[in-house]
Amino acid sequence: MINTLADLLIEISEKENQRLKELNITHPPTIGAMYEGLTADILTKSLFGGLNLVVAKSSFIKSCHTEFDVILAEGNGRCVPYTDKQEFTPEQVLAIIQVKKTFNAKELGDSYKNLMRIPDIYVGMRPKDYMMEIATDSVHNTLQRSIKDYDLGKLTLEEEYVYHTLVTDAQLPVTIVLGYNGLKSEKSLRDKYYEYLNGKISTNDNLKKGYGPCNFPTLLICGEYSIVKMTGSPFNAPLKQSAKGWWDFMASSHYNPMYFFLEVLWSKLSYRYELPPIIFGEDLDTPKMTPFLSCQITKHENMIGWNYWYHEFDNNSLKSVNGTDEWQPIILDEIQFRVMNVLCLNEVLDFSDVPQIEKDALDFGYESLDFLIQSLCKTGYVTRLDNNRICLITKGCQVMMIGDKYLMGENNSGRFDNWLMKHTNELLPWTAKKHNQQ
Repeated sequence: MINTLADLLIEISEKENQRLKELNITHPPTIGAMYEGLTADILTKSLFGGLNLVVAKSSFIKSCHTEFDVILAEGNGRCVPYTDKQEFTPEQVLAIIQVKKTFNAKELGDSYKNLMRIPDIYVGMRPKDYMMEIATDSVHNTLQRSIKDYDLGKLTLEEEYVYHTLVTDAQLPVTIVLGYNGLKSEKSLRDKYYEYLNGKISTNDNLKKGYGPCNFPTLLICGEYSIVKMTGSPFNAPLKQSAKGWWDFMASSHYNPMYFFLEVLWSKLSYRYELPPIIFGEDLDTPKMTPFLSCQITKHENMIGWNYWYHEFDNNSLKSVNGTDEWQPIILDEIQFRVMNVLCLNEVLDFSDVPQIEKDALDFGYESLDFLIQSLCKTGYVTRLDNNRICLITKGCQVMMIGDKYLMGENNSGRFDNWLMKHTNELLPWTAKKHNQQ
């Protein structure tokens, strides 16, 4: 479903963009209004009925003086007298879109400035339950730790700052910059974004605020190209898989940008309204992306802040990143399989209660029980509570033995089931042979 609609929206976007350009209107406010109207129409076509959602153009958020091009909100806002504009409370706002007919370095800077203060609006507000669900999943996916580890003081300095970023980001609206024309390549979009940020470096004498990972837009689109924030929901970059402790928190792609538009939007709505996972289809394939920016918290003299590392690629390298990656279950060994069977039933396992597991692990070839625990934690499905206890941190985890393989996967969205259906003939070749004989 999501890919079908994404294909339809990109077709509408391209055709209507061309039609608007051919009108040869030169009055800037009228041009802006046309493209805001097109964006509002695309957003409206992306929504599900019956949710009391409102799409408003050129409107405001209470306590913020910025006029935002398009706002998606829950219910109507307060009408601004003698205009079509509305003012919404921060709690109502689910998404904010800044629209640019022609996207260039100046427009990039203007869009960033308009959105960078969004986190300030939400400081001190009590998060809703669905926001805490997003935060929990984001922490699990990115840190591969229990969200409770922060309160227990188990996180490193780097993990603490990533944790705060993820928890804060979960409480914010989706923020999107949508440019219809302008930069002509993925590389030029990446380069211009980096050049803008490179001019905002803090010094002891000139501290520049508003450039932490939370301040970056969720999604930036320019024509065919996108830059996506990897903050755990829906896209994530596990911290433990990054080089030397850096967090690869932004990536770029030339895959259909409307796919990313729908993913970030529907992910927010699915948590808020408990929408069925079927809206995302099989949920097996993820577009391939190229790392764009990594960040790392650092201390310098009396300052603490974020360092950024730009992943520089040439045009050919970026163009070579095509298609999608298929989700795969994790292959376990026999001892891991037995442990995960218990965890899937009880969610917590105290090895002190089952000393036989340590003996079996040693017999199987593990150097110690600790090595077995480490191997399970590396899957990203398990975290350690203390020396002898582990717990499950993924939703809907299932394990299965098929032939001589022990498989484990997340099945909250039906993803594991979909994968099994797709690969039945490979996993159970005799069933395919029997079917062909019939």
